[in-house]
Amino acid sequence: MQFGSFDQHAQAAFSGHDEVGVKHYVGKVGTNSRVMLGNDKRVKNLWLTVAEAYAALESNQCDTLIIPPESHSLAETLVWAKNNCVMTGMKKGSRMNIRNRIGMSTAFTPMITVSGYGNTFKDIYTMHGTAAGDYIGWLISGERNYFNRVHFGGPMNAAQGGHASYEGVAIDGSENTFDDCVFGTDTIARDEVSPNVTLGPATKTLFRNCTFICNLADGDPIFIKAENSSGNTWAYFENCKFFAFNSNYATPMTVAVDSTAAASCALVFDINCMFQNVTIIADATTDAYVHIPRTHNTTTDSEGLVGAVLTA
Repeated sequence: MQFGSFDQHAQAAFSGHDEVGVKHYVGKVGTNSRVMLGNDKRVKNLWLTVAEAYAALESNQCDTLIIPPESHSLAETLVWAKNNCVMTGMKKGSRMNIRNRIGMSTAFTPMITVSGYGNTFKDIYTMHGTAAGDYIGWLISGERNYFNRVHFGGPMNAAQGGHASYEGVAIDGSENTFDDCVFGTDTIARDEVSPNVTLGPATKTLFRNCTFICNLADGDPIFIKAENSSGNTWAYFENCKFFAFNSNYATPMTVAVDSTAAASCALVFDINCMFQNVTIIADATTDAYVHIPRTHNTTTDSEGLVGAVLTA
């Protein structure tokens, strides 16, 4: 890839933004980006690692970190504490396993922490996990962040998938939005009561056109856990699909959604959401907090909310 096309592809990544600040590129010596830091200045603000590029961003200026279509590795947790910045893949493509990808070179947790607010992440695939100790993929404690076409991949190894502390994405910040995102993979089997996504207390979250995937070692894993121990915890799922896989569907997911069943909570699924290979959407401790459209009349309100069990 020549430098001219490198920048040309990068410009395509900004088509959804009216204005951008300073652009920072991530490249590697000797790879197809043909980047030689210090030897060629034709591309400005070029860094060898994601961590170095992140450190160069300036908050509140819409500075942008650009990930080219190759594999990049984190050696420790990337703590994204800056505000109103952008991380985008250079190449648009599939919603799943897109080639603008970030992995891990050793074990640590979380993989990425987003504590800043107002940031945008798009066209990125993160490969979470090297060992059982890689518990949390993304910890999103900041507010009003936007995720578009991000594949939160994981777990990536069997020991991690079998650990009770596994969480794909932990959302502790409020007013975050996910568009066209994918949570999980179908390659590594999970057991234990581990979620794709955890919603922290008093969080408000929107999911649109998202896909949730789980490979089942047994019926224990869940898709969503709501920690509604204080405040009002709510999430809206619009046109989201939930897929639970195992060999010949011998063991379906026991329950798709769980909560702490304490303070107020509302998990609202629109009529276009679908659950596959799931025995029930919510059990008796959670069903009062789960709202799906009625498909038939029942004598009990809570049964009307979650009684339309959708299976394989």
